[in-house]
Amino acid sequence: MSGAGLRAVLRRDGYEGNVPGAIAARGLLSDRQSKALHADLDGDGIGVDGLAPPVFDTVEHLGRVGLVALADEGGTARLEPVSESFALGADHDLNGRSTWKLSKFQYVQVEDGTPTVRSPLGASKVKVTAPEALSLLGRFSEPTTVKRALSHGDLGNRAAGFVDMLARAEIILPCDADGQTADDLNDDRRMWDFHELLYHSQSRMGRNGLRIGATWEFQDDIPKPPVLDVDKWAERPTIPLYRPMHLSRDLPLFEAMETRQSVRAYSPAPVAGWELGEFLWRTMRVRSLTNQDGFEMAARPYPNGGGIYEQELYVTIEACADLPRGFYYYDPVAHALRHVSNPDDNMARLIDEAVSATAGLGRPQILFTIASRFGAFNWKYSSMCYAAQLKNVGVIYQTMYLVATAMGLGGCGLGLGNADRFAAMTGLDYETQGSIGEFMIGRPL
Repeated sequence: MSGAGLRAVLRRDGYEGNVPGAIAARGLLSDRQSKALHADLDGDGIGVDGLAPPVFDTVEHLGRVGLVALADEGGTARLEPVSESFALGADHDLNGRSTWKLSKFQYVQVEDGTPTVRSPLGASKVKVTAPEALSLLGRFSEPTTVKRALSHGDLGNRAAGFVDMLARAEIILPCDADGQTADDLNDDRRMWDFHELLYHSQSRMGRNGLRIGATWEFQDDIPKPPVLDVDKWAERPTIPLYRPMHLSRDLPLFEAMETRQSVRAYSPAPVAGWELGEFLWRTMRVRSLTNQDGFEMAARPYPNGGGIYEQELYVTIEACADLPRGFYYYDPVAHALRHVSNPDDNMARLIDEAVSATAGLGRPQILFTIASRFGAFNWKYSSMCYAAQLKNVGVIYQTMYLVATAMGLGGCGLGLGNADRFAAMTGLDYETQGSIGEFMIGRPL
């Protein structure tokens, strides 16, 4: 079933005008051959079986740069390369008695109205133009031969090309005698969770196959989200915080970096209110607001991808010498705490979850919940939004670690937090603004 009647055809993504130049740049074909290949690709396509090496190499190159797709004779699906590692030649044998099984990483989503099957490990994706072909996927939930899978489907042998595409895109994988695939036998694959590998592949260039970076996709449809979210809590009772005028106690930067460590165990003596104020002043305040090209921009003590500063900070005070226990929003412009809620069951559970995130080794005196206004980043960027926001959280963690060390406080970044708990405590929509990082401080022993 090698090739299974697959034909290389031009992709109609708006870049067709680049094809002649891409063929010429490859330098493998004469002018006449180049024109003939272009005409074939622009028409009914050219069969991939038995292509002469110069044409084969040229078509493979066009696939790798996103100009060519593979179509099957039955009009069932199209295979679209998403990586420069795409190989036009098939190295699998679907005709034999070997069995095949769905990869644990494969998934189906709708792209531009078309069901699309892909795997984060594959160098291509399969766009299904005959949705009934998707019933074939279920046949491969358990190890089965291609012949047996096709015999049970309404499409019959019309779907042979579709199955070939599934193998090329690593949607289905060959099994050994025990019915195990590379997903089961390769230790590196076994240690990946589905969502983690998908997130890795889709938030970076290489196998994304989608728009990525600063695309400004929603600039004409959705008003730009505000640079800050202080208005939501503007009417709440406010506690002004201490503003340091000088930092005579500070460690040199290199010493702070060398002595920084995660401190989880704290003294019975709590952090003082002025220490919390200085800590937040040095880590999270808004230093300035400017207007650039009609857009309001913020600047804070830490760098931020895109200069968007989509982070909001919520402060849970469990033990502080001068401030009442409770759950607060940090206003980075006024440098003040705005009261959100008194201690309650949710706050107790939030603290308990922080203790659990330290493996029971510590209890925060002050817990910071870093939230992200997702739309602020999603409005400008595509595909890599959540990854960039987590990187921004990492920058905040390091800033907090160094400031805590310089001030003689114990700081610790936490690896887990409860986004549902945050939504319940703030009343914010889960998909609008959510917690994506936690950090705690206290007075070290």
